[in-house]
Amino acid sequence: MFGVINTVSRLDHLDPPQPPKCITMLYVFAETHFDRGINDWLCKYVYDYLGENHDSIRKELMATISTFAITTLWLGPCDIVYIWSVCNCFGLNFELWVAKFFQLEPFATMENAMPEAMSRRIRGVFNAANFWAIVLYNVLSLNSLEFAKLVARRLIIKGFPLSTLSVLFVTYCGVQLIKERERRLALEEEEAEKEKAE
Repeated sequence: MFGVINTVSRLDHLDPPQPPKCITMLYVFAETHFDRGINDWLCKYVYDYLGENHDSIRKELMATISTFAITTLWLGPCDIVYIWSVCNCFGLNFELWVAKFFQLEPFATMENAMPEAMSRRIRGVFNAANFWAIVLYNVLSLNSLEFAKLVARRLIIKGFPLSTLSVLFVTYCGVQLIKERERRLALEEEEAEKEKAE
């Protein structure tokens, strides 16, 4: 339905927001958005405004808490929305904390010494686990707390080790495909910009 409305808007020479991002393409909390219009507004006027350049842990924490507080009010305060907001706020900050931790020595030197493909593989392992945290948080918001507990119990406790490791391996492969696609798109955009400059 969004595509039809988007097309009609473009025929009327309007510039509608981009379509929602598919959840299967999300492996990083910083990119979890479905409604790009709301996301763009929140990023511009709350998250980026308070977080500035997002390199300070304190500013990032304040920006994410404020963003998810407004999101909670927007969605309608209830237990599920509170849990969803807290989990996503934690996930977003945890990503920053882990990134800051791995910028410290000796991790930064080790990553710079290894080939780019190996670095992507190691990041893919962490992103696969992160992907399932995003899935569980969104299952919580799309269904119920009981269903999210059922999925987590089946995936982590009852299914361990076979189904847990199988799902993580398949997810890891999917994350690698997504990262490779993003890398190629970035290279194509870079080449297009060079051609425009010439």
